[in-house]
Amino acid sequence: MASNSSKSSNSSSKSTSTQKRGFSIKWFLNLLSFVALVVVGICLLLQVIFNAIDAQRLSSAINATRTIGECIAYCVIAAYAFFFVKNKKKPIWFVLYAVALTAILILIIFR
Repeated sequence: MASNSSKSSNSSSKSTSTQKRGFSIKWFLNLLSFVALVVVGICLLLQVIFNAIDAQRLSSAINATRTIGECIAYCVIAAYAFFFVKNKKKPIWFVLYAVALTAILILIIFR
C-alpha cells in the first residue's frame, strides 16, 4: 500500500514539473507582452508631455524607445501566431504567416 502511494506521489510530482516546464515559454511571452505594453504606454505619455513643452530632442529619444517597445510587442504577437499556425494542417497558414511577418519587418525597417 505504501509503494502505491509513493508511486502516485512520484508521478504527480513529475507531472507538476512537466507542467512548470511547459508553462515557462508561455510565462516568458506573457512577461514580454507586459513589458512591451508598459514601455509603449510610458513612451506615448512622455511623447505627449514633451511635445506639449516643445522638447524636440527628448521627443526623438522617446520615439526610439517606443519603437523598441513596439518591436517587442510584434515579436510576442509573432510568437503567439506561430503557436497558432503550427497546429494547422494546410500550408496556406504558414504562407500567410510568413508573408505577414515579412511585411511587418520590411515596414519597420523603412518607417
